[in-house]
Amino acid sequence: MEFNMPIYTKDELISSTEIVRNFSSILDSIKNNRREKVAILRKNKLEAVILPIAEYERIQDGMELLEHLQIFKLVKERESLPVAEYTDFENIIAAHGLNSDDL
Repeated sequence: MEFNMPIYTKDELISSTEIVRNFSSILDSIKNNRREKVAILRKNKLEAVILPIAEYERIQDGMELLEHLQIFKLVKERESLPVAEYTDFENIIAAHGLNSDDL
């Protein structure tokens, strides 16, 4: 899976010092859609990003959907596994030196 690096405008790159000094107005600029996001720099290194809550929730929903799709794919792959190849739970924990009483 390939990911593209986010692109930040000059207006979206803000030093941690400026964030501290102008937090309220910067937060308002995100809330009022004057900025899509704010990347916080400390010692010229990207440290964090502030997003509108709706965007954060959209990302979380997307991650949850991706997790469900991965689980679905795994279930579909395992449906074709012959029963003879199943591994008993007791054997799995025994391989790690445990038994069901240890859990």
